[in-house]
Amino acid sequence: MAIEFVLKYEGFEVLFAEDGEEALQVARASSPDCILLDQVMPKMDGKEVLGALKSHQSTSAIPVLVLSGVADEDQAAWDGADFVGKPFSPDDLIERIRTIVADR
Repeated sequence: MAIEFVLKYEGFEVLFAEDGEEALQVARASSPDCILLDQVMPKMDGKEVLGALKSHQSTSAIPVLVLSGVADEDQAAWDGADFVGKPFSPDDLIERIRTIVADR
């Protein structure tokens, strides 16, 4: 919720999903400019969601930032996504999102 508040304060429109399955539905229905994806989610974990996003034509080009609190996570396992380790600075996250969206 803190991330949502910061993003809205910075002028981003924020769509929220309660779990991995809903995240896929939201992404396919709205085609967002960027997706922030947590590693641990109900119903589908972050890797499953990322795989489904990258394998579907309508969502494969959407940039994905994976937020993870697992310090020893293998970033190569998140092929097709940028990795953001927790904790992170809100300012750094905003900057990365702006860069990714501008590059799109």
